[in-house]
Amino acid sequence: MACSSTQQDSLGEMPVIAEKVTLPTGDLIVCDLAKATDTLDVPLSMLTEELQIVPLDNRDEALVGGWVRTTVSDNYILVSNNRQVPYKLFGRDGKFICTVGSFGQGPNEYQLTYAEQLDEAHNRIYIMSWNAEKILVFDLKGNPQPYIPLNTRVPKGKFRVNTADSTVIVTKLPFEGSAEMVWVQDMHGNRKQSIAPGHLMAPRDFSNEVMDARNTSAYDVMFLIIVPEAKQDSLYHYNWEKNRLEPRFTTLFTGEKMPWHGYTELPHHFMGDVSFPVQVSETSFQGSAPAYYIVDKTTLKGNFMRLKNDFLHISAWPSFSNGYYIANMEPMTLKEQLEEALKEENLDESVQARIKACLSSLDENGNNVILLAKLKN
Repeated sequence: MACSSTQQDSLGEMPVIAEKVTLPTGDLIVCDLAKATDTLDVPLSMLTEELQIVPLDNRDEALVGGWVRTTVSDNYILVSNNRQVPYKLFGRDGKFICTVGSFGQGPNEYQLTYAEQLDEAHNRIYIMSWNAEKILVFDLKGNPQPYIPLNTRVPKGKFRVNTADSTVIVTKLPFEGSAEMVWVQDMHGNRKQSIAPGHLMAPRDFSNEVMDARNTSAYDVMFLIIVPEAKQDSLYHYNWEKNRLEPRFTTLFTGEKMPWHGYTELPHHFMGDVSFPVQVSETSFQGSAPAYYIVDKTTLKGNFMRLKNDFLHISAWPSFSNGYYIANMEPMTLKEQLEEALKEENLDESVQARIKACLSSLDENGNNVILLAKLKN
């Protein structure tokens, strides 16, 4: 099912909350959250093309379970493993194609994974575990291929394989004592170049994260350092030719304590989130409910934001990766949200019809439903 909508740029009347600073490595956009004056409802249609609603195949072998990462390409949907459920590959119509690898510790098996890449053009799926020594490789029928050995062990790593020129860019947590945090290697594990952690070096703690979104052609990466305390940092582009990290977006924060924060790059905007640690036990913390904000790359206008899926009149988690908005939802959760949306007064007739059509297609006991929309270029 596909839904279309037309929406003007809602940032037009917003204040300028950022400035562009020219550095030797290129332009850096610096956001000043003190200039954000309000919280804006940002319609999904402002950022994306039409919404597609894809119920996944209901066969037992196709079931994906609860929270999972989802990767979309032109013709495929790849759903990551959930606990002991292995990766599942579907067509864009939701039809189950195959299971990819299996849960375990043997050859071509994995347990907790942290990153994956769906390379439709070269008939490849790449999978990296959370503390990896290799990248597992499969074709689009789920058949295992020779794995890619990593130059060093990778805790919580992100990567991008360039299958055409047989190179791999890898990023890992910048632990103390590490000689590298970003490097380029070949398919046999031979390192070609690398970048040392420098000022980003952090204690050996898996609470920190490496983040990327892949919504543009750049190799974007952010290191979310929250232990021992949050650090002021930037979203970077890795410049392969000059072997350097080039800062592209950062935010100024006021207050005694730096909040936990993350940045996401879209084709025409940067998005950020802020939260604060909440102690949930003697030894563990979790983030408070995040506040999100958005900045236009050209006008530098923006504000705090709530993302609204205006195609279906429901709220939306700002989840953007590989050039798509993606929501992987259990059918009952989606059903409850749609039924609540129908209660709204003055609901547009076309939206109402869309919601009813979606509700009629839902199987409450079925597999998950994928909501996806391609980002506007």
